[in-house]
Amino acid sequence: MKSSKTIVWINVFTAKAGKLDELVAIQAEELLNFKKGSQGVPGWISSRWHRSVDNDKAIMATTFESIDFHKNRLEKSEFREHLNKIKHLIEDTEGGYYTLVEEIENM
Repeated sequence: MKSSKTIVWINVFTAKAGKLDELVAIQAEELLNFKKGSQGVPGWISSRWHRSVDNDKAIMATTFESIDFHKNRLEKSEFREHLNKIKHLIEDTEGGYYTLVEEIENM
C-alpha cells in the first residue's frame, strides 16, 4: 500500500521514574474514550500505543483524517482535562505530524 492522505500524530512520552505503568494505563483508558459517544472523536481513525521494553518511554501514533481534526481535538476541554491527569507523570514529550509513505505487511 502506498501513501495515504491521512495524517499521523506521533508522540514520544518520557515518563518520570516509576510512572510509566500509570501513564500507560491512563492513556489506554483515554484511547477507549475516543470510541465512546454518538460519533466518538471527530476525524479520528485509529491509535496505537506502545511502551518501551526498558520502562521509560511510550509512543502513541494516532491517525486523523487531517491535521485540522487533530488540532480541533487539542482545543477541546476534554483534552485539557486529560492532560491535567497525566502531566505529573511525564518528564518530556516530543511530537510531530507524519504521512504514510509505504506500508508493507506479511499477512
